[in-house]
Amino acid sequence: MPTQLLLMLLFLLPAGASAQVYKCKGKSGETAYSEHPCDANAQPMKLRSERLPAAPPPAPPMETGEPEPSPLRESGSPPPAPAPAELDRSAERACIATATASIYGPSNDRVATYQQQMAMLGEQLDNAPDAKRTQALQARMDNLRRAIGREHAYAHDQVNAARRRCVEQHRAATP
Repeated sequence: MPTQLLLMLLFLLPAGASAQVYKCKGKSGETAYSEHPCDANAQPMKLRSERLPAAPPPAPPMETGEPEPSPLRESGSPPPAPAPAELDRSAERACIATATASIYGPSNDRVATYQQQMAMLGEQLDNAPDAKRTQALQARMDNLRRAIGREHAYAHDQVNAARRRCVEQHRAATP
């Protein structure tokens, strides 16, 4: 039920606030959704990019008796061609998605390793025989927490730099 609610909320987001959403499988098989790729092979979900227009207010009846033209295109007609700028932006978005996955995937793997080490240290801490051992375990856990924070910050900086490079590269190619 929470997954369905999350999906409904994702589809209701305005187009201007859209971001990449990745569908991930957890270690125990549960489905999770994230802004960041779970691994290097993660692909962004295909979300609806265009919203249906809101229904216009009812117009006064036409005097001529001619049928009113429909604002919706006929089902057999092809969709309108994207503007050239939109084609360039899709290449830019693909560049950003590739860079993001190649940075966050390995980073997430390293963080997962740190978190596994934290879990093992936590179990050892629960069974620590004395205060000296407890202090040593807590110090190691603090070091791992700092390493996780550094990893997140480094990955975030790398993704921002990659985004800038993708934007510069693809916007420079725009005529």
